[in-house]
Amino acid sequence: MKKALFIFVFVLTSFNFCLSQEWFTSFDVAKRLAIVQNKMLFVMWEDAMNYQYPVLTDNDNGDSTVADLFEDEYVNKLIWDYFVPVKISESKYVELSNQIKETRGTKYFNKLTDDSIKIMDINGNILNIDIYYEPIENLSLLIKRYALNTSYLKQELVNYSKNKNFPTSFWLASKYLDFAIFAEQDLRFEIIQLANIYFNEAKNHLLKSNLNNKKAILQKCDLLKIKEYLILDKARKAFRYLKKLNITEIDKINESLFSFLNYTAFKLLKDEDNAALWKNKISLVDLKKANTIINNNF
Repeated sequence: MKKALFIFVFVLTSFNFCLSQEWFTSFDVAKRLAIVQNKMLFVMWEDAMNYQYPVLTDNDNGDSTVADLFEDEYVNKLIWDYFVPVKISESKYVELSNQIKETRGTKYFNKLTDDSIKIMDINGNILNIDIYYEPIENLSLLIKRYALNTSYLKQELVNYSKNKNFPTSFWLASKYLDFAIFAEQDLRFEIIQLANIYFNEAKNHLLKSNLNNKKAILQKCDLLKIKEYLILDKARKAFRYLKKLNITEIDKINESLFSFLNYTAFKLLKDEDNAALWKNKISLVDLKKANTIINNNF
């Protein structure tokens, strides 16, 4: 065990000295390093790397210079500093794109199959699916936006990577949703989109499972959708959904979440009297999350 650990540490250390090293070709190896370093994956199709790919980099003075993504040593170092780079073989195309268009839509499918830079989590799900309209991509802005420290998600990412089932999918999705609360404003929607990939997967697992409390869990998923609206500063939309719910029909396992949603919604709507009625019904952890959402949206 000690010998194996020493070899692994040695390999990791050697990465720091290999500024021009080849990108990973194995998702599994890249995933293990990304977990250790709490990084996202920087992914491109292998054939796209046969051509020049100009990117902009910004210096400390705010000036931009154009460099080739695959040939410039400074650019390569930047990528390794903030991500774990992976090139995907074209032979993986069918495996990765199978049913994606039907399950995740045309926008996601187009991003997966084009030649652009894809920022993925360790499970191969894309974060940056929005179309980039500039003729040359700005690597410095991409790093600023997507070079996330995933330590907050680490345990859930590890659990899911070991066993893909309802609990691991659901708790990873929920953790991504909380991760969005503390993210920069312009990134929250994209993180929520990523969370919904796992929520949808969790629902599929749930429908095939023999769990006795499916109705309560599906209700929780609906309540978490309302939470998304609050994170995205759509308090009035969230409140319209909350008003349709009867408190007597809220399952016991969802009472704390229901209280959290009502407290946060009333605070965002500046209804202090009604917010006060819910405050004592939520935990200190949820109160911190609620206050972060409130502060983010004011």
